[in-house]
Amino acid sequence: MKKILTATLAIVLALTMLSACGKNSGTSAHEEFPKPENSSTSAHEESPKPENSGTSAQDEFPKPVGSYTVGRTQMDFKYKASDNSERELTALFFYPSDSSEGKPTAEYAFPEFHSLRDELLVRLGATAGGEQLFDSNFKTWSYEDLALSEKEKQYPVLFFVHGAGAYPQQGTLFSQDLASSGYIVVSIGHAESGVYKLKDGRTVGMTEEFMDELTKYGMEAAALTPPEIVTEKLEEEEAIEIARKLTSAPEAVKFAKYAVLQSEDIRYVADSLYKMNTGDIESMFKGKLQLEIGMGVFGHSFGGTTAAIVSRDDDRFVGAVNLDGNMLGALDSDLKKPFMQLGTVLAYNTNAFLLESNSQETYFAIIDNVTHGDFSDSLFTTTNEASRGTRDAMEQRNIITSYTKAFFDRYMLKKETEIESLTFDGVEMIKKPQKN
Repeated sequence: MKKILTATLAIVLALTMLSACGKNSGTSAHEEFPKPENSSTSAHEESPKPENSGTSAQDEFPKPVGSYTVGRTQMDFKYKASDNSERELTALFFYPSDSSEGKPTAEYAFPEFHSLRDELLVRLGATAGGEQLFDSNFKTWSYEDLALSEKEKQYPVLFFVHGAGAYPQQGTLFSQDLASSGYIVVSIGHAESGVYKLKDGRTVGMTEEFMDELTKYGMEAAALTPPEIVTEKLEEEEAIEIARKLTSAPEAVKFAKYAVLQSEDIRYVADSLYKMNTGDIESMFKGKLQLEIGMGVFGHSFGGTTAAIVSRDDDRFVGAVNLDGNMLGALDSDLKKPFMQLGTVLAYNTNAFLLESNSQETYFAIIDNVTHGDFSDSLFTTTNEASRGTRDAMEQRNIITSYTKAFFDRYMLKKETEIESLTFDGVEMIKKPQKN
């Protein structure tokens, strides 16, 4: 029995350690459902990938979309959570700057990541030395500790939340795009579920308890849902029924505690931002954070789950964007905030209750010919080309950046941005208006 359990845990770990990097990775039912052959049905399926598509041949991110140079700095935090656990976090800040100051680009992700993964595999009874999920030398467009741009008096703030078993650099692609466009993006390495390196050089990995509960949740989700929800968009009523069943199942309810703890991490760092703005905490951001308009939050996979909970529970946040995650801990929640889901058809089928429960404007964009990892850095960094969908990587990056930026431009900056006017081939946008 122990042998079977450790083998199962090793399989789930391989799929979720870097939730963005496997074909079926993530923390929702995604990892338990193999992608059926011939599941993509549009013209993208038959077309060869353009030369600029994200494959293992790539060695750098595409240049950010905005005009600012992107600075990056790191800060560590420690606090006591609601369960009385001591949580030690790190946070990466991506921010607008005016010059690279002649510095080399910042390291993408710390090289110890893969050794941490191997250590956990060995503890679970598996074999170390698996596939490298990304090249640690992958080139970013970020530069360490640049001066904050003086072009604006203040800059709006977003948080990015990584997926289960992932790391704070996981959202570099979209954080760079948004920082180059004038946002400050804060990405936290979360205790228990994250893999990260603190400023003093210590490394932190996932806990075995987290992996055990993730495994149980994944098995439960696989047993509760029919395989066709991966490829077929259900009628709204049926999708809502399945979404409720998945989200209310015992292991799902139990696993949701990690999203709550991660939301507390974000809220603690948000508290610290206010102190940075006043100068009570020393940083480059004194007086530079545009906090009076509220903050935004977005995340990939289980990070999208966390983003929704943060937005629901903290009035300082104006809305959330969920990149192909589920809604654990938010069953039938009225978020009372604008909300956007960008995802696969599976994400629609497992989150559809928000279409009727959220009282504010709600958007669901269903994107064809993509995999779960295509909503994260894995779109370009993956070393396994088979894990990619057939949609061109640059096209997918433009879809996610365009929708995410338009959402926060509209609801944070109050710009006259028509989200519905953004159209892309193979993308179905469903909008439910604010309820009276």
